[in-house]
Amino acid sequence: MVDVLKPHSQKWFDALEVANPAQAAQTKRLISLAGKNDVCSVCGDEPAQDFYLPGREIAPQIIATLKLCDDCRSIRANGGENFVPIEG
Repeated sequence: MVDVLKPHSQKWFDALEVANPAQAAQTKRLISLAGKNDVCSVCGDEPAQDFYLPGREIAPQIIATLKLCDDCRSIRANGGENFVPIEG
């Protein structure tokens, strides 16, 4: 079974700190600067939505997820990363 962790949750940060500590630190900094948790994981903008990246894992059995604004999602799509909204 594969987990799809909610971006910015404690379990998400725990997994990301192992897989990509620099990204985890940057996202924590952005959240701290914004003063809220619902900002883009990459740039800190809002609004941001939860997405997953099919076929990419950040750890065994943990699918890559991010909270992305429209601009960051578009930039990543141009780079070949086609994030899908997390429903619910």
